[in-house]
Amino acid sequence: MKDGMIRAIIEEAGMQSAYLNHQEIKTIYFGGGTPSALPVSDIGLILATIRQHFIMSDEIEKTLEANPDDITPENVLAWKDVGINRLSIGIQAFQD
Repeated sequence: MKDGMIRAIIEEAGMQSAYLNHQEIKTIYFGGGTPSALPVSDIGLILATIRQHFIMSDEIEKTLEANPDDITPENVLAWKDVGINRLSIGIQAFQD
């Protein structure tokens, strides 16, 4: 199921490549459904596809919504390596 969703996102990026009419993308936000649970390789593949089809600003903000439990030194470095430069961290619950 996850692989089908990744393929659909990649296909949609290609189909929408003319949508912005050559305007620069200034923000990419991976959010909803805990995208920090995705393998880093999938995030990198999506970002590579976006780079292929759209013009990205030199100062683009690439945000990943992250579950606090997913934030480890290893994950932070891996996310940074694929281009994520901002994390959005929300309260998951007010109970342990």
